Amino acid sequence: MAEWTDPLIHTLIDERRTRNDEFHDLGRNRERFWGTIASKINQENGTSFSGHQYKEKFSNLVRDYN
Repeated sequence: MAEWTDPLIHTLIDERRTRNDEFHDLGRNRERFWGTIASKINQENGTSFSGHQYKEKFSNLVRDYN
């Protein structure tokens, strides 16, 4: 089972930040958005998280920050 390492979390935050406009332009259907983030980060880091897992991790990071 893969772990959420600090570098992986930083990559997720950076990727989401970079694509912020795209995220907000999509409205409510963002499944494909998170899938493309998953594909890119997984390929770069040798991980296998799903788009849903990245979405949930990001949402939890935002919740914990607030």
